[in-house]
Amino acid sequence: MAVERVYLLPAGHCLVDQSVLNETLVRGKLVNLPIWSYLIETTEGPMLIDTGMPEAYAVDTLGDEPKDGDIVPWMTHDDAIVQVLARAGYAPDDLLCVISSHWHFDHAGGNSKFPNTPIYVQRAEYDAAMVSDDYPAECRVAGLDYRLIEGDYQLAPGVDLIFTPGHSAGHQSILLHTRLSGPILLTVDAAYTRENFEDGVPFAGVDPLQIAASIAHLKEVVQAVRPRVFFGHDVEQGNTWPVYPKPL
Repeated sequence: MAVERVYLLPAGHCLVDQSVLNETLVRGKLVNLPIWSYLIETTEGPMLIDTGMPEAYAVDTLGDEPKDGDIVPWMTHDDAIVQVLARAGYAPDDLLCVISSHWHFDHAGGNSKFPNTPIYVQRAEYDAAMVSDDYPAECRVAGLDYRLIEGDYQLAPGVDLIFTPGHSAGHQSILLHTRLSGPILLTVDAAYTRENFEDGVPFAGVDPLQIAASIAHLKEVVQAVRPRVFFGHDVEQGNTWPVYPKPL
């Protein structure tokens, strides 16, 4: 197997208080963040990273931006993962697997749409989510084909899962070696933004010490591999990097 290319799949938005991205900022200003899934096309078939927000959060038409709440989903039914995937020409059963970075509502809300697909998740994330109501029910659905892994793991040639806990108990980032574009590191939520990653700006998570250690681990990967780096919810990157149908 070889990785041909990877695509950014837009999957709606989430309005969050600016203090979620930067804990040194005063609460009270909402920031509109992009939500992503990532499509990996390999020589043996497609893989998907993350399944976006639950379709139950969707509305038919977006109105004015909500003003209340620290974290507010903002999506239409077209932003639900089955529709997102269909725009790229695939149905859930076409996938070789789903890679689940972590089980927060904006990353695992569509997991139930993949009942026949292996879902690779860190055991630490699975164990934490299955006993905690802090994770939405849509993100911890029992009985799916979960493949539990522990630590750094090579899923396939060119697809390396990197254990990066801290934002959540069992978060993982993904390093891809693509034939078309070379190496690409998806931090996902191990670093929301470039400032979190490069400048140590603190952001939301369950364990600040683990966050710092995970970023240090990713910086070692960057030093060794020299990939392009895409951050999980960086507004500037979201406005400038190509999205489907253009590959990264």
